[in-house]
Amino acid sequence: MINNIVFWQNERNIENGMMKVSEVLVNQRLYCKNNFLSRISSATKGILAIPALVLVDLFAIALSLLIAYAIRTYFLPMLLPEFFPAEMLANTLPSLWWVPLIYIACMAYEDLYQKRLPFWTEVEKTLKAGTLAVTFSILLLYLGKISGTTSRTWVIMTWLLTIIVIPQIRYFGKLALIKVHIWNKPVLIVGAGKTGQLIVNALTREKTMGYEIIGVLDDILDLEGLVNPKTKCNISILGTFDEVEKVILGTNIQEVIVAAPGLPPKELVELTNRLQSLTNNVMLVPDLVGLSMSGIEVGYFFDEQTLLLNLKNKLRSTFNRAVKRTFDLVFGSLFLILSVPIVIVIAIALKLDSPGPVFFSQDRLGQNGLIFTCYKFRTMYLAGEKLLKNHLKKNKEARQEWETYNKLKNSDPRITRVGSLLRKFSLDELPQLLNVLMGDMSLVGPRPYMMRERIQMGNFCHEIQVSRPGITGLWQVSGRNEIEFEGRLKLDVWYVRNWSLLLDMILLVRTIRVVLKRDGAY
Repeated sequence: MINNIVFWQNERNIENGMMKVSEVLVNQRLYCKNNFLSRISSATKGILAIPALVLVDLFAIALSLLIAYAIRTYFLPMLLPEFFPAEMLANTLPSLWWVPLIYIACMAYEDLYQKRLPFWTEVEKTLKAGTLAVTFSILLLYLGKISGTTSRTWVIMTWLLTIIVIPQIRYFGKLALIKVHIWNKPVLIVGAGKTGQLIVNALTREKTMGYEIIGVLDDILDLEGLVNPKTKCNISILGTFDEVEKVILGTNIQEVIVAAPGLPPKELVELTNRLQSLTNNVMLVPDLVGLSMSGIEVGYFFDEQTLLLNLKNKLRSTFNRAVKRTFDLVFGSLFLILSVPIVIVIAIALKLDSPGPVFFSQDRLGQNGLIFTCYKFRTMYLAGEKLLKNHLKKNKEARQEWETYNKLKNSDPRITRVGSLLRKFSLDELPQLLNVLMGDMSLVGPRPYMMRERIQMGNFCHEIQVSRPGITGLWQVSGRNEIEFEGRLKLDVWYVRNWSLLLDMILLVRTIRVVLKRDGAY
């Protein structure tokens, strides 16, 4: 592929009088030889990619089975002997030889071998595939009348483990396949503007997708090109939109991303159609940034050749609200029970550190604009507001920071010593689990905005208040207090528009990582 790009650039150089014809002929002979070899190599890689990924998944599933077997055989009988007897039937392990095959079939059904997906999208599909696989497995156990000779606990535990094990093994497995150039796929980006840079950032971050950006097309040739955020190097512009056929034929690229939403619709459709006839796959980035993506359905009117996007507001569904509430009650109760020892230690520390109550309560804006009392551990001195006003009067920089973020990062005079520690690890928010059980808040949701922030929320307010406020949320894992106020509003709106139960689970897992790293906490 590199040889193809060099040859294509040489052709452009001779057109501009920068190379001799003899030099190009030598390069052309080298190109023909290397291009033939690279095509064989690319074809071989394409054939090996899916079987290699299947082997990676088989390893992950087998590992899950073995770990589940060990837990069921050795750990559970020791923990709960009356429910899990130590003896297991000798033929249990070989009797489940078909379970990995069921998993692979379900993963293929979820397009986990046909499509290159971002990591968290892949986690979502892996969860769906695993749930489908365990459902089929249990049905087969009963229909095949072999449930008596097989541990159903083992099957269920295998499913729980695959939710964690498969995504992790897949992640490192894909990195290994990329290193040996099996999972790599070259891609051309059409458009060197802001949207093109967003695509470069995304593909660089989602490295397990395996896309290698080989160049860019744009009509503005004096641009420096897009920048790889990892290497800080420019990605060269290979030509203009009018030269798209020549570039693709010269480089043998089969994957193209069109990131030029600024083009007039007629020109964009014409360009996309030209690309589609030359490549295996064309990905189009429309000018619809911020639109709801979760559960979007694509339809069309055949005679009019018109696309129809169906967007559903999931959090206005009574069923979805009931599912979210059930999730909050189950896991909120579990988290509250587990946090009791921590709560006792914090309460003692607060009493010893400064005078005042252990808990702090404040009115916040809730679902549908209702006002509720939000509980937290007290992290400020009782005369905090007076201290803040005096500080802002004397410190211009602090006043500007307050106006931008509605918070102070390093010089908030209101915060106590223990309070500072609690905020760094977000432990001050533990009492909000009571708000979750009372129905005022959710484990995951938009920020619980203060009363004085209502005017600043503007038109975002009504859409955000469709959901209960959350202890954590998209704002928490995306920078927290480092994000400006308007940025937090946009993140909360995005969450409400794209809610799913899996998104809540993902955000809870990501919150643990953010809290431990103390990103944006103060």
